[in-house]
Amino acid sequence: MRITLFGIGVLLAAIGAAAQVQDPLDTLAGNAEKSPADLIALGDLYIEAMRLPEAARAYRQAMSKNDPGAEAQFGMARIQIARGNFKKAKTACRRLAHANKKKSIGEICSGWFWLSNDRSARAVEEFQKAIDKGDMARGKTGMGEVYRRQSEHEKAIAAYSEALKAGAGYIAHIGLGLTLEQKGDRQGALQAFREAVSNMPASCLARYHYGRALGRGREAVHEIQTAIAIRQAWPEAYQVLADIHYEEGAYALAVEAYKQATKGETGIAFLGLGKALYKTAKPEAARKALLRASELTPDLIGIYKLLAHIQFELGDYDGTDVALNKMKDLAPEDAMVYLHCGAVYYKMERHTTARSFLEQAISMKPSLSHAHYLLGRIACKRRLYQPGREHFRQALVGDLAGVDKNEIEKQLAACVPKR
Repeated sequence: MRITLFGIGVLLAAIGAAAQVQDPLDTLAGNAEKSPADLIALGDLYIEAMRLPEAARAYRQAMSKNDPGAEAQFGMARIQIARGNFKKAKTACRRLAHANKKKSIGEICSGWFWLSNDRSARAVEEFQKAIDKGDMARGKTGMGEVYRRQSEHEKAIAAYSEALKAGAGYIAHIGLGLTLEQKGDRQGALQAFREAVSNMPASCLARYHYGRALGRGREAVHEIQTAIAIRQAWPEAYQVLADIHYEEGAYALAVEAYKQATKGETGIAFLGLGKALYKTAKPEAARKALLRASELTPDLIGIYKLLAHIQFELGDYDGTDVALNKMKDLAPEDAMVYLHCGAVYYKMERHTTARSFLEQAISMKPSLSHAHYLLGRIACKRRLYQPGREHFRQALVGDLAGVDKNEIEKQLAACVPKR
């Protein structure tokens, strides 16, 4: 179903002229004509934004305008799905199907109900019934979603494309973008998400996915901020915003965004907060965030990589050992883990332990210049000049990652017996 709203042109002008990020959904609600179709479209957008009381109000208004109300009743069923009241949603969909036997609305409702319960086969049955009744736009959109979740990319792309040809709107564009992204077609995904935003600027999902796919830059920040203006207190969107700020070196802004993201109680959000706090010279606060991350998601290796450095800087050498050992336990076959552990032990001047880890690293990946460099430093400090010089030579022909070539050459020249 293609959604057309009277206020779209006014909304676009308002967004372009706004000095600050505003909520385009509120602007749209104010400018749209209050026909049943417009009210139902608003209700659908409010569900996206998890503003469920506003969605219910819009659907009730639609049903009060001498309208049969089937589409609005479908919206009310979607509210129950969003709230996790699946029994009520199932009953509502059945009633819709019984009262609208010649229409597809009951099947569309049931299709999304079954999809929300991870019952793909049942969802396919219902969407196919809707297609058989002529509802290609919504039926094929639903089919595309089923195939996308099953990672059947070509089938999903075909279904979404058919839906769009039949007049489907931004939801099909979002689904197509997600599928193309999963397939590795970033440019195709960006174009699909851009179409979704153009088709429905007040969609928080369209804004979110477009900004997330952009990855960085002012436009990406604007899109994510707009998504958050529509759907406030959205941890996933704050996570994306924080990641963009962090990658661009805006660490103070990243800290504030990560704090909002941590309200979702995910390890990845607390890890991001810890990294950003460390960059803003707050190691103790960073340690607390990382420890919380380890409680929520104990298998995130990035937690212990940074935690080891922080524990060392704070003088907690036992804590450093714990973090490094946790890294090794999580990834015993990763040469970079042994390199990282060796580098930290080198900083701690525990050279015997450091050498053990570094030798393990180069046994797994001989081209690690950084490991050879540190082994060269250890050997030369012990006056083992010949093996030290050999490690420096190996460092010069290795990957040169994490170490400066001029510094290697300097240490090579210095690694000789003192006269």
